[in-house]
Amino acid sequence: MHNNEGKSAKRHLRDVQIELQDSKTCLDQALKSVEKSQNRQIIENTLNSVESALHSLNNTLSNYEE
Repeated sequence: MHNNEGKSAKRHLRDVQIELQDSKTCLDQALKSVEKSQNRQIIENTLNSVESALHSLNNTLSNYEE
C-alpha cells in the first residue's frame, strides 16, 4: 500500500496508473498459463476491463489541469 498522507490528487492518479499497469501485466501472464477456455474468456474479459480503465485514467492524466 502507498502512504497517502499529503499526496496530491495527481499523485493518487499516478499510483492508480501503476497499479493498473501491474494488474495488466499479471493478467497477461495469467493468459499465458490458463488451460481451460472458459477461464481464458473470463481472464480476457477482466483484462479488457483493466485496459479500458487504464485508457480512461491516461486520458484523465493527459487532461488534468494543475
